[in-house]
Amino acid sequence: KMARLSELVKTNKLAEEELENLKQNDPQALADLEKELKLVTDATNRWTDNLFACKSYLTKKRSLCNKEACRILAISSEFDYPE
Repeated sequence: KMARLSELVKTNKLAEEELENLKQNDPQALADLEKELKLVTDATNRWTDNLFACKSYLTKKRSLCNKEACRILAISSEFDYPE
């Protein structure tokens, strides 16, 4: 009985490892990740748009130089949309 039990435990462990490997390649999980990536990318672009709008306001309406507006917003002059 003990030999059979240890054999079943080994088989169960192998099956669980294979299931974990298959979960990583699950089409539904990959589709969910792609959907989440699109959501995060859209949010990042929205925040970037907002920062550029604030920077534009500071330079046009408040007559600040570009460098000063970047300092106030805590962004570098190389700040741009993520790729």
